[in-house]
Amino acid sequence: MTIPRMRTITETIAEIKAIDPMTAVTPNCIRTLCKNGKIRCVFTGKKLLVDLDDLFKYFSGSQG
Repeated sequence: MTIPRMRTITETIAEIKAIDPMTAVTPNCIRTLCKNGKIRCVFTGKKLLVDLDDLFKYFSGSQG
């Protein structure tokens, strides 16, 4: 069993920018994907934790 890499939206954007500094992905884009159930996430109070690996799968087109 692997533990998912859960990140806040700010941390998620930082991870993406480390890979691609010119990314067009915005915090609002990630929030929308979570609210529409496109990627796995957890709402904890006011924080939204994003499954980083699931987000990468979504953008790579390999999500089932």
